[in-house]
Amino acid sequence: MFNRRPTAARPNRSWQQSKSFWIVAALVLLLVIASAASSGFGGIILMLGLVALITGLYALLTKRKTWVRLPHRKSAGIVASLGAIALLVGTGVIGATAAPSAPVVNKAALVASQPATTTATPTPTPTPTATNPARTACLSAAATQVYQGAALVCTQGTDGKLLWLPEAESKVIVKAAADKKAAEDKAAAEKLAAEKQAAADKVAAEKAVADQAAADAAAAEAARLAGPPAPAAPYVPAAPAGPNVVHPGAFCSGGVGVTSTGKPMVCAPAKDGKMRWIGA
Repeated sequence: MFNRRPTAARPNRSWQQSKSFWIVAALVLLLVIASAASSGFGGIILMLGLVALITGLYALLTKRKTWVRLPHRKSAGIVASLGAIALLVGTGVIGATAAPSAPVVNKAALVASQPATTTATPTPTPTPTATNPARTACLSAAATQVYQGAALVCTQGTDGKLLWLPEAESKVIVKAAADKKAAEDKAAAEKLAAEKQAAADKVAAEKAVADQAAADAAAAEAARLAGPPAPAAPYVPAAPAGPNVVHPGAFCSGGVGVTSTGKPMVCAPAKDGKMRWIGA
């Protein structure tokens, strides 16, 4: 039997994308998008043809693999030829789809060719009727104006805005605002007076406390300087009162008594009808 030599494994020549491929592909995509935005479909064909032409010529002249890794010079020539054809086709499409330019018009000749026209007299515009300014904004408070015989006054409302109001309504609003301000001023004055009175009362109370403390201190100092107090006198009970000594026949107003000799006497009506001391 014939001996067969083992077949050597063929190297894997599958195309692998490099970093340069993705970079150039991204740039080409951006250029194609820009061309499509500016020139439409013709711009896309033109840009793709230009990229193919440059890639093929680079491979033919430098004999190096490009970003798409063309395998040999024949492939590079085909790519360059297709790129040139696409370039021509894209140019033709752009020229066919371009908008026609507007012709230049000689304005002087156009005016001379037109027949002379008469100048029309403008129709007078009627004067617009003035609108009622009531309840519209104004600028200066207390300003006045008259509309159809009615007086209007620029008045500040409760919301702070200035409006043209009829004179009677303006007076009511102004009076209400003045009364409110007067009440507020009165309340503020009363509050201020109460605060001042409270402050004065506080000062007076503090002064009274300070004066009392000073008086107590002075009294204590005087007592210290005067020395200890003198001893009190002993208590002597009063002698009991004796009987009431009266004179017989003397006038009296009632009661009992004794004479100097110890005879009991009583105050009673005498023979003359008067109250006298007589014997009991």
